[in-house]
Amino acid sequence: MSLSARAQASKSDADQITGLLAALSNHAKVPSDVLDPTLSGPERDKNLGHFSSGPYELSVIPNDGAPVITGDSASVPVRVHYKADDGNSLDASATAQFIRRNGIWYFASFDFMKWPGFLIIVLVVCVLVGIGYAATVLVLWSRLTKHGALGGANAVKMFVPLFWGSLFRQSR
Repeated sequence: MSLSARAQASKSDADQITGLLAALSNHAKVPSDVLDPTLSGPERDKNLGHFSSGPYELSVIPNDGAPVITGDSASVPVRVHYKADDGNSLDASATAQFIRRNGIWYFASFDFMKWPGFLIIVLVVCVLVGIGYAATVLVLWSRLTKHGALGGANAVKMFVPLFWGSLFRQSR
Protein backbone atom coordinates (compact mmCIF):
# COMPACT_ATOMS: atom_id res chain seq x y z
CA MET A 1 0.00 0.00 0.00
CA SER A 2 2.80 2.42 0.95
CA LEU A 3 4.64 1.65 -2.27
CA SER A 4 1.66 2.50 -4.49
CA ALA A 5 1.11 5.78 -2.62
CA ARG A 6 4.77 6.71 -3.14
CA ALA A 7 4.53 5.82 -6.86
CA GLN A 8 1.42 8.01 -7.17
CA ALA A 9 3.15 10.92 -5.44
CA SER A 10 6.22 10.73 -7.67
CA LYS A 11 3.97 10.38 -10.73
CA SER A 12 2.18 13.50 -9.60
CA ASP A 13 5.55 15.25 -9.12
CA ALA A 14 6.66 14.23 -12.62
CA ASP A 15 3.34 15.44 -14.04
CA GLN A 16 3.70 18.76 -12.21
CA ILE A 17 7.24 19.25 -13.58
CA THR A 18 6.17 18.31 -17.10
CA GLY A 19 3.25 20.71 -16.72
CA LEU A 20 5.67 23.51 -15.76
CA LEU A 21 7.70 22.89 -18.91
CA ALA A 22 4.56 22.95 -21.04
CA ALA A 23 3.13 26.05 -19.31
CA LEU A 24 6.37 27.98 -19.83
CA SER A 25 6.58 26.89 -23.46
CA ASN A 26 3.03 27.80 -24.44
CA HIS A 27 2.91 31.02 -22.35
CA ALA A 28 0.15 29.61 -20.12
CA LYS A 29 2.12 30.92 -17.14
CA VAL A 30 4.48 33.87 -16.93
CA PRO A 31 8.10 33.07 -16.03
CA SER A 32 7.91 34.94 -12.72
CA ASP A 33 5.09 32.64 -11.55
CA VAL A 34 7.04 29.41 -12.22
CA LEU A 35 10.40 30.58 -10.83
CA ASP A 36 11.44 29.69 -7.27
CA PRO A 37 9.74 32.32 -5.07
CA THR A 38 12.61 32.23 -2.54
CA LEU A 39 15.22 33.58 -4.98
CA SER A 40 16.74 36.88 -3.88
CA GLY A 41 16.03 40.10 -5.80
CA PRO A 42 19.19 40.33 -7.96
CA GLU A 43 19.25 36.58 -8.66
CA ARG A 44 15.55 36.62 -9.55
CA ASP A 45 16.02 39.63 -11.85
CA LYS A 46 18.96 37.91 -13.56
CA ASN A 47 16.87 34.79 -14.23
CA LEU A 48 13.83 36.72 -15.44
CA GLY A 49 16.05 38.88 -17.69
CA HIS A 50 15.99 36.09 -20.28
CA PHE A 51 12.33 36.88 -20.89
CA SER A 52 12.41 40.69 -20.76
CA SER A 53 12.77 41.37 -24.47
CA GLY A 54 9.14 41.60 -25.47
CA PRO A 55 7.45 38.83 -27.45
CA TYR A 56 9.37 35.58 -27.75
CA GLU A 57 8.93 32.01 -28.92
CA LEU A 58 9.95 29.33 -26.45
CA SER A 59 9.89 25.58 -26.69
CA VAL A 60 11.29 23.52 -23.80
CA ILE A 61 10.95 19.83 -24.61
CA PRO A 62 12.11 17.02 -22.28
CA ASN A 63 14.73 14.85 -24.00
CA ASP A 64 14.19 11.50 -22.39
CA GLY A 65 11.19 10.67 -20.33
CA ALA A 66 10.60 11.32 -16.66
CA PRO A 67 12.38 13.86 -14.47
CA VAL A 68 15.07 12.66 -12.07
CA ILE A 69 13.65 13.57 -8.65
CA THR A 70 15.87 13.58 -5.56
CA GLY A 71 14.10 14.83 -2.45
CA ASP A 72 12.94 18.38 -3.07
CA SER A 73 14.95 18.90 -6.25
CA ALA A 74 14.67 17.52 -9.74
CA SER A 75 16.39 17.79 -13.09
CA VAL A 76 15.22 17.17 -16.61
CA PRO A 77 17.40 17.09 -19.74
CA VAL A 78 15.64 19.35 -22.24
CA ARG A 79 15.94 20.73 -25.74
CA VAL A 80 15.49 24.51 -25.69
CA HIS A 81 14.44 26.59 -28.66
CA TYR A 82 14.17 30.32 -27.92
CA LYS A 83 13.72 33.20 -30.33
CA ALA A 84 13.01 36.79 -29.32
CA ASP A 85 12.04 39.81 -31.41
CA ASP A 86 15.33 41.50 -30.48
CA GLY A 87 17.26 38.84 -32.46
CA ASN A 88 18.37 36.85 -29.42
CA SER A 89 18.00 33.13 -30.00
CA LEU A 90 19.08 29.79 -28.60
CA ASP A 91 18.69 26.24 -29.85
CA ALA A 92 20.54 23.85 -27.57
CA SER A 93 20.31 20.93 -25.19
CA ALA A 94 20.46 21.74 -21.49
CA THR A 95 19.26 20.58 -18.09
CA ALA A 96 16.34 22.29 -16.40
CA GLN A 97 16.55 22.31 -12.58
CA PHE A 98 13.48 22.30 -10.37
CA ILE A 99 12.84 22.76 -6.66
CA ARG A 100 9.84 21.93 -4.50
CA ARG A 101 8.57 24.59 -2.10
CA ASN A 102 5.65 23.67 0.19
CA GLY A 103 4.67 20.78 -2.08
CA ILE A 104 4.69 22.87 -5.28
CA TRP A 105 7.37 22.53 -7.97
CA TYR A 106 9.11 25.59 -9.42
CA PHE A 107 12.02 26.17 -11.76
CA ALA A 108 15.09 26.54 -9.51
CA SER A 109 16.56 28.88 -12.13
CA PHE A 110 16.40 29.56 -15.84
CA ASP A 111 20.07 28.63 -16.35
CA PHE A 112 19.02 26.33 -19.17
CA MET A 113 18.41 29.54 -21.17
CA LYS A 114 22.12 30.43 -21.11
CA TRP A 115 24.41 29.76 -24.02
CA PRO A 116 26.47 26.64 -23.30
CA GLY A 117 30.07 27.38 -22.28
CA PHE A 118 31.60 25.65 -25.30
CA LEU A 119 29.54 27.84 -27.66
CA ILE A 120 30.84 30.95 -25.95
CA ILE A 121 34.42 29.66 -26.31
CA VAL A 122 33.84 28.85 -30.00
CA LEU A 123 32.39 32.32 -30.57
CA VAL A 124 35.35 34.04 -28.88
CA VAL A 125 37.86 31.93 -30.84
CA CYS A 126 36.10 32.70 -34.13
CA VAL A 127 36.08 36.43 -33.38
CA LEU A 128 39.80 36.34 -32.50
CA VAL A 129 40.61 34.41 -35.70
CA GLY A 130 38.62 36.97 -37.71
CA ILE A 131 40.46 39.87 -36.08
CA GLY A 132 43.81 38.15 -36.68
CA TYR A 133 42.94 37.54 -40.34
CA ALA A 134 41.89 41.15 -40.89
CA ALA A 135 44.98 42.49 -39.12
CA THR A 136 47.28 40.28 -41.21
CA VAL A 137 45.62 41.38 -44.46
CA LEU A 138 45.95 45.05 -43.44
CA VAL A 139 49.63 44.62 -42.52
CA LEU A 140 50.30 42.85 -45.83
CA TRP A 141 48.44 45.53 -47.76
CA SER A 142 50.43 48.25 -46.05
CA ARG A 143 53.80 46.53 -46.59
CA LEU A 144 53.10 45.60 -50.21
CA THR A 145 51.91 49.13 -50.99
CA LYS A 146 55.05 50.59 -49.40
CA HIS A 147 57.27 48.34 -51.56
CA GLY A 148 55.20 48.83 -54.75
CA ALA A 149 54.34 45.13 -54.98
CA LEU A 150 50.58 45.31 -54.48
CA GLY A 151 49.62 45.02 -58.15
CA GLY A 152 48.06 42.09 -59.99
CA ALA A 153 48.09 38.68 -58.38
CA ASN A 154 49.49 39.92 -55.04
CA ALA A 155 46.29 41.92 -54.45
CA VAL A 156 44.35 38.65 -54.57
CA LYS A 157 47.01 36.47 -52.86
CA MET A 158 47.02 38.62 -49.71
CA PHE A 159 43.51 37.32 -48.92
CA VAL A 160 44.67 33.68 -49.02
CA PRO A 161 46.63 32.62 -45.92
CA LEU A 162 48.53 30.03 -47.96
CA PHE A 163 50.43 32.85 -49.72
CA TRP A 164 51.15 34.99 -46.66
CA GLY A 165 54.65 33.64 -46.09
CA SER A 166 55.83 34.47 -49.62
CA LEU A 167 54.15 37.88 -49.56
CA PHE A 168 55.80 38.80 -46.25
CA ARG A 169 59.17 37.78 -47.78
CA GLN A 170 58.49 40.03 -50.80
CA SER A 171 57.72 42.99 -48.56
CA ARG A 172 61.00 42.92 -46.60
